[in-house]
Amino acid sequence: MVSASRNGTPITQSDPTYAVSAAESLQPGGEFLTQWGIADAQIPGTYATLAPSDAKVPFSITVNVGAHPPRVLDEYAAGVTATRTFNSGAGTWDVTVSGTAVEQGVNADCDPVAWTCPQNETNTIVAFQGEIGDWQQWSDAAQRNDFDGLDQWTNAELTAIPPQISGNPLTISEQIGNSHELNGVVFQGFWDAVLPNAFLVDMGINDPATLTSAGISASVGTGIVTVTPGPVSTHIAITGITFSARTVHIKRGVITPLAPTGLQTRRASARVAYLTFRAARPRGSYVRSYEARCQARHHPTRYATSSRTRIRVASLAPGVSYLCQVRAKAAVGYGRWSSARKLVR
Repeated sequence: MVSASRNGTPITQSDPTYAVSAAESLQPGGEFLTQWGIADAQIPGTYATLAPSDAKVPFSITVNVGAHPPRVLDEYAAGVTATRTFNSGAGTWDVTVSGTAVEQGVNADCDPVAWTCPQNETNTIVAFQGEIGDWQQWSDAAQRNDFDGLDQWTNAELTAIPPQISGNPLTISEQIGNSHELNGVVFQGFWDAVLPNAFLVDMGINDPATLTSAGISASVGTGIVTVTPGPVSTHIAITGITFSARTVHIKRGVITPLAPTGLQTRRASARVAYLTFRAARPRGSYVRSYEARCQARHHPTRYATSSRTRIRVASLAPGVSYLCQVRAKAAVGYGRWSSARKLVR
């Protein structure tokens, strides 16, 4: 332990109210894990908890995890900011986590295998606690390093850390479980994650700076998804999650480009036309090229491609009017066709 505070006031070792703890362990898969927490020392019980009055109060903690890279962080807290500082002289890492404490149900009341929880949870705690791991159990070294900087926080009882990546192309999947009610009131859950852009690229999102909420397919009841891209990582926030007996899945959604706009058509000759348009907006995957098509009844559809926003369409039938459209292509596939524009005969 390096330091801790409540609402800006330091918590000392002799503090009569608050107990600060950190425990290190080597997991069976090879991960070096540090579990930390702040609790009210005056409240007895099996589960470490803060006082009810500590809910929504700011806390902060700094932990030295030695030489083990703190790649992945996981917290029961809200509004988290986390910093990782390498002490070059000592060759060790300090991790500082700041946020507010959250009220939640006791995890043991949920089934972590079936991902089910009681309909109404009455056994509650106030938590500001978490884990710091080097993710050494991930066998692919390149992908393991791409996890570096991942952080997630929630008030839900059950989560998976970190989000799972699988499939081809890779997709992200996060499981969240909680009771529908907390002390008779419908529970409003949240889940935040700071995902390194290198991690998103591994998932097939090769242009994270353009990722939008449409790229996150979330089954979260009435929840709202917000995506905030950054230069090295992307913040995904889901609020207002309501729970039932089912498992909530959050995975990659639509990241194909939007349709191009402002299509204009011009006939250069009887058999050749040019289509111009505004570039399509990407949504998580770079736009690589464009495809055009011009259609007319009783005549073959003519297609053409270009890497620019001007496409030449040839082999048209003289004296025939066409309806033309364009669409963008990214590594994950084609976006939607644009609105049609008439090409006069």
